[in-house]
Amino acid sequence: MKYTDFRDILKIIAKAARKMETVKIYYPKTENTAAGWREVEPYSLTTDIGREGEHLVYGKDRLSPGHIFNGYTVASKDDHCDSFIIGKIKAAKLTNKEFKPKWSVEF
Repeated sequence: MKYTDFRDILKIIAKAARKMETVKIYYPKTENTAAGWREVEPYSLTTDIGREGEHLVYGKDRLSPGHIFNGYTVASKDDHCDSFIIGKIKAAKLTNKEFKPKWSVEF
């Protein structure tokens, strides 16, 4: 798979978030999930996972591949937000599927 620059990925995620639409991201294998495409509701960008993370503003703060994208994985059907390292996201694409936010969308 061809790697897409993290800045282009962030543009796609931000566009989806502003329209309250899900986005598909290609993410590598993790401890709990196989590698592949995941449909995600976009919520925020932070410097770290969890409560310790400082929230960042797309278009205002300087973002890097090491920052975190927080989103709800639609297929999980659980009640928590997942964290994805921006630099590990290989590709992103719009779904044009609207979602009703579970938390505040910070884009």
